Amino acid sequence: MSDNSFEIQVINDSVGQALGQLLAQAHNLRPALLDFAEWATAETDQRFADQADWHGQPWAPNAELTLANYLRSHGGSKNFKKDGKLSAAGTRRLSAKRILQVDGTLRRAAFSYDATSDSLRFGPWGNGLDAYAAIQNFGGQAGRGLKVTIPMRQYLPVDIDGTLADPAEAKLLDVLATHFQQS
Repeated sequence: MSDNSFEIQVINDSVGQALGQLLAQAHNLRPALLDFAEWATAETDQRFADQADWHGQPWAPNAELTLANYLRSHGGSKNFKKDGKLSAAGTRRLSAKRILQVDGTLRRAAFSYDATSDSLRFGPWGNGLDAYAAIQNFGGQAGRGLKVTIPMRQYLPVDIDGTLADPAEAKLLDVLATHFQQS
């Protein structure tokens, strides 16, 4: 992994136990992990659509500075009247602004996945967005001197402690059970 990447390790007894049983029987989790990845892709896209985390909590709104920078870079002076107040165009542009979505790069990158016989890699990696994706998902300090606090806006199916979010855990257990029964 590069210096700008992050890795999430799922620590969960019930998932680990189910994986162990399936590995003992099937020795190839790839079909099950691909099924889960397809489900997780659709659910991750839903996080962006809903602008809410995997537990249904709305994401923190954009900071005023973020919105001001957005207006400057998207339409510039057309977003403001001569007196400096927001124009009708600026108001429309702000009302349509989605959290974590300026050009769709992060949203598209969030759907990357690769499954092997015993592992699944899901989320943005190796595309130059690793550090950005991590800080947006988990929150933390960023910027010069780490003086800016970025709020957590969980769009990936894993909590900050490395555990799968409840809906993702339930789905993975269901997918593993289905594949286990088919083995």
